[in-house]
Amino acid sequence: MVKHRNFREMVSALAMLAGLFTAGEASAEFVTQSDQRPPSPARLIFPDTKDGHHIFAGDLHLHTVFSDGSAWPTLRLAEAAHDGLKFVSFTEHDIITPKIRDTGTNKNRSYEIGRAFISSGMLGLGGMKLSLGSEITRAIGHFNCHFLKDANALNPGKVHYSTFKQTVALDRVDWNRTSADEKDLEARFREAKRQGAICQWNHPTIPSSSPGEAVVTPFLERMFSEGLLSGIEVAQSDFIHPSAMDVALKYNLYIAATTDAHLGTALEQEAAGMDHRVATLFLTQGEDEAAFKDALEKRRTVGLFRDTFFGTRENVQTVMNAVLKMSFTKYSPSEFLIGNSGEMEIANAGPIDVELEIVQPDFRLLNYPRFVKIPHGSKVTLKALRIDGPNFKGLKVRVINSLVTSRDQLEFFLEAQPFDLNAITGKGTLSNIPDDLDGWM
Repeated sequence: MVKHRNFREMVSALAMLAGLFTAGEASAEFVTQSDQRPPSPARLIFPDTKDGHHIFAGDLHLHTVFSDGSAWPTLRLAEAAHDGLKFVSFTEHDIITPKIRDTGTNKNRSYEIGRAFISSGMLGLGGMKLSLGSEITRAIGHFNCHFLKDANALNPGKVHYSTFKQTVALDRVDWNRTSADEKDLEARFREAKRQGAICQWNHPTIPSSSPGEAVVTPFLERMFSEGLLSGIEVAQSDFIHPSAMDVALKYNLYIAATTDAHLGTALEQEAAGMDHRVATLFLTQGEDEAAFKDALEKRRTVGLFRDTFFGTRENVQTVMNAVLKMSFTKYSPSEFLIGNSGEMEIANAGPIDVELEIVQPDFRLLNYPRFVKIPHGSKVTLKALRIDGPNFKGLKVRVINSLVTSRDQLEFFLEAQPFDLNAITGKGTLSNIPDDLDGWM
């Protein structure tokens, strides 16, 4: 009887092991198949820039079970790969560890697991880059640091709140008495900088002494000026912090948009009614971890939140020039009744629809009002009057779904691709009307 029971247990164990291998193969196949999908809101893949730089989507704010998240680190990586991301930073809370009985207190552990998983090649994640991060969590604000060498060193007192009831004090802020927190934060920022890390201000309107506003205190201003804080979240989860845009521009901070994921990213995205993942776009010169850090240091980032691109004028325009291509496809000079006319195609090679307003002076669209949506992976034909064919260079446009300050959208000149005027010049749509109209209509 004992032998039979042992045999059944062995068969059950083998079946479970086979199931794990099958699940692994299925997951690997799923990720491989996802890599074949064209760019779309579900797969944030962007073409390279005109000067050969890459545009990679990444996430600078993620939690796993090793702080207050519910996902295992390997799932976070699979989610990111499925969504087209090339870079993630695991940013566990430094002092919040609700699952301490199960996970212990090693804040490097999610990174160690993730790094090993990437190296294993199990899901073909070799192209994924991972940073060891940490979210420094204090009553007066939260701050992420990336590219750390030891996250545990940011918590020298080994303080760990194991229940959320213990963290209630973090929500009680006396904004007239912040010196203790500021002194503690500065020490943590200096340790991060000693390790070669780069840090950002998270969800800057929560908490805030003026709810809804990113209030720059003298302490934060000094952290910016000394290079201890280099970035700011303008969007996070399903929140946007518009005033943070102006702070970023004033103090020359990199701009981030993050999921701040705690549950499943797809679940949170669906609950927020979003058709794509919140992401930071990195304009990089390479594909290794150093290239992503370099993009942060050089402020070469663009936030992507609810189909809206936000960043400096230069960076948002770089992304637009990479995804949009205008071609002058037809020219009809001096057409009867309507004068010079022409057709242009605007193609969108990116994963997000781009909404344009045509603001070119003395330009008359025939088939659209001045507002035109260019769907992702598609193109739109514009028919227009008053075209100076021999001298046509492009169109001045405003990108409706962009922000380059808290209030302003990007305006730029969308250049036409080189064209052969003779090859595209035709007789026009009205050229076949006979001279004698009697009986023609």
